Amino acid sequence: METQSDRNIHAYWLTATKLEPPRLRQDVIPRQRLLAELHDAVVSHPLTLVSAPAGYGKTTLLAAFVRTYPDVLTTWLSLDQEDNEPARFLSAVIAAIQQAAPNCGGRAQAILSNLPNPGAEARRIIGVLVNEVLETVPDAIIIVLEDLHLVSEPAVCVAIDYLLERLPPQMHLVVSSRHDPPLALARLRARGQLAEVRLGQLRFTLDEVTSFMNEQLGLGLAPRELASLHASTEGWPAGLRLLASSLDQIPASADRAAFVTRLAETSTHIFDFLADEVLARQSASVRTFLLKTSVLLELTPRLCQAVTGQSDAPAILEDIYRRSLFLMGVDEAGTAYRYHHLFAEFLRRRLVRDMPELVVELHRKAAEAEDVPMRAISHYLAAQLWEQAAKMIEQAGEQLLRNGLRRRLVDWIGSLPLSVRETHPRLIYFLGVAALQKGDLEQASALLERARRGFEMASDRAGQGEALQELAGVTSQQHDWTRQAILIEQALTYPLPLHGRVQLLMSRAWRAVYAADLSRADADVDELIRLTLESGEPRAFAIVAPILRGHLALLPGGTIRLEHYCRQALARFGEDAGVVQAGAHCLLGYIYSLRGQIEESVREAERAGEISQGLGGFHFLDWEVDIVLTSAYMARGDYTAAERRWAERLPVYEQTPAIRPWMPTFLLRLGQAQWLQGKLEQVRETEADLVSLVDERALPELSVSRALVRAFVEMGDQHYAEAEHILRPALALEGQSPHCLVFTNAHLMLAYLYLLWHRAQQALSELAPLLADCERRALPGLVLREGAAIVTPLLRLAVEREVHAPYAAHLLSILGASQEPRRAYVPETGQTLTIREVEVLRLITTGASNRAIAHRMVISERTVKTHVTNILSKLNVQSRTQAAARARDLRIV
Repeated sequence: METQSDRNIHAYWLTATKLEPPRLRQDVIPRQRLLAELHDAVVSHPLTLVSAPAGYGKTTLLAAFVRTYPDVLTTWLSLDQEDNEPARFLSAVIAAIQQAAPNCGGRAQAILSNLPNPGAEARRIIGVLVNEVLETVPDAIIIVLEDLHLVSEPAVCVAIDYLLERLPPQMHLVVSSRHDPPLALARLRARGQLAEVRLGQLRFTLDEVTSFMNEQLGLGLAPRELASLHASTEGWPAGLRLLASSLDQIPASADRAAFVTRLAETSTHIFDFLADEVLARQSASVRTFLLKTSVLLELTPRLCQAVTGQSDAPAILEDIYRRSLFLMGVDEAGTAYRYHHLFAEFLRRRLVRDMPELVVELHRKAAEAEDVPMRAISHYLAAQLWEQAAKMIEQAGEQLLRNGLRRRLVDWIGSLPLSVRETHPRLIYFLGVAALQKGDLEQASALLERARRGFEMASDRAGQGEALQELAGVTSQQHDWTRQAILIEQALTYPLPLHGRVQLLMSRAWRAVYAADLSRADADVDELIRLTLESGEPRAFAIVAPILRGHLALLPGGTIRLEHYCRQALARFGEDAGVVQAGAHCLLGYIYSLRGQIEESVREAERAGEISQGLGGFHFLDWEVDIVLTSAYMARGDYTAAERRWAERLPVYEQTPAIRPWMPTFLLRLGQAQWLQGKLEQVRETEADLVSLVDERALPELSVSRALVRAFVEMGDQHYAEAEHILRPALALEGQSPHCLVFTNAHLMLAYLYLLWHRAQQALSELAPLLADCERRALPGLVLREGAAIVTPLLRLAVEREVHAPYAAHLLSILGASQEPRRAYVPETGQTLTIREVEVLRLITTGASNRAIAHRMVISERTVKTHVTNILSKLNVQSRTQAAARARDLRIV
């Protein structure tokens, strides 16, 4: 969920004028034919590229397009060098879309705000944004991206390509650039999805030159002179605009003719020649104003006055705009302007040449007056005011990292002298976090250790704590668990931001879970939930949401506190789609599953999955959803559905490094669903996949899963002694790692083995303590999720032998198996199905093979075939499919 503070952070870095087309001048040349062609191109193509060198009127054309077709929903984004970060670029695109469609982009922006490294999640964010456009923008929407050539970061262009591949039909992109951007233009061109407006179309015709010079400006040039100007400038709009400014200052027609002749003969670049002429014809005060204000990216009366020290700066600014001296209005209110890029570059060169001693002072004044932090920092760096720049970067660094502006932050810090960086450990810390986000663990470790020492020398305890926290994150990714434990304990002794403390407590809790130190884990979970709920801090909730998982329900605190957290989180954040809500619904699904509330668990898990997919997917939540849903399928006896879901999801998880350590769990659940259908060959294939896994983290899940799947194979082959030999060590592993009970139960498998082996008393000996534990903890799901075919005969045996009989009967009622099968009368034939035949028919309706039926009913395949033959005869049908249909008619299922 995006909070008000998140929105303020984005506004802090994004100037409003980026989202508005520049104001059109009154003397702009109408180009109706070109505008009509542009309109037809834009509405019929996903991408329209307006590509030409500087000064060919790309921006003017697009701004005129927006105003000429007001009924077309159009939004604008002016790009600059600061957009060379995927997260910054995407945030700006979302803001632009929200200008035209305020209800669109909220979920995408929420992801940007909550992900620890949003720049690495561009595809997810784009996917969510596309879905939001489809949901909230029914009509065509056009997004203008001005000056894409200023963005050189390949990841941004990759993001645009990804957007173009998935562009909704009502969405159209218009891009202006000085050169062809590195997008998949050839592919789009071949598909007929690209429209192009190029130099030849943008160049002024002789008629347009005549209209501009004589009709609009009233210069009265002769046809020969107009032809000469058109030839000299080659129809270049920027050159013609400068030319008009010069000619306007020459009153005599003879002098104008001489100027035109001199222009035709010059060997100097035409723009520099004309710009020099324009600058030379200004008064001294205006010339000084132009040069001094060239350091500004955006000109306002206040900034111009601060930089120039001229009290009449507002009046000069307005006069320059009125006289068309390459000043563009960037908002409708007329409060902000910018020089045309070519003219700005020319003025800066002249400033360095003519007033070099003023450059540093001008940047200092601009920095002190600037309201936009990124621009202020750039001015301080340009002025070589290192200390001021360092302090401002320190203040801004955390927000920059949170907003994915890692590259900009690193570049700024790199611009500072080494001596300055070393006296600011916070800057070294930022470099370490940036390296960690990039995945350079060795560099991150070295930088964060340097920062820690620097904080220590400065007696900055808060800084030391933060550096230790990030170092713990590095060691986690390096799988150095011993050092991670040491760093966590050290960090927790220092003052930390709340979200940092919550993160460390969660890490320590999970370490304790895997070390079977359940009291330590229980205390940490209690503390982190308390801190999160009491603070209400969105960042803490965002950290907790994807990693507060079902395993923790097995701690002494049980499910009640987890359910309390979920209810509080949903009450605080509402039912909007966000990672916190997805996490709460997912955890509730797990809680309901463990409590044996099957329908409720499915409802919550499906809601969590719906939110997660709407946000582009969160793997740690998604696999928990899969566990809950497949547990429900197994309890219902729908093993085909369980197998199908795992078969669909496993290829995704195999490609996800962060999830790969838990692949054994998923393969175990797949193998169990296959085994319960009698698909022994598929179980053997699943076992082979388990054996091939590399156990880099030495997690107990792999050993337990391998043992259980091997036991499935042995039981399927009726090698009961071998299966017992395999399951006994698995029991010991579960005892050492009790969290494994959240996904399997070797005791229950051993009980079922003894049932197959016709050792009822041994089966009850294994089952009895399990039933007692489930009843004491009110967690029947630990039994039910193993599958109705396994659980039902065991529970019936418990009822029959009066072993925890009331509780066993309760579990049978949850499964809908409280009644023993009865004979079934078939009216059409007058025949009656025996109890055994009814049981076989029920299993036929699930799609079970003869071998699977024999396995579940503990009878031979030959006996099953006899039952099937009798069933078909009594029902007067020819096939198993017809028999299943008659079973439904007779309400046997």
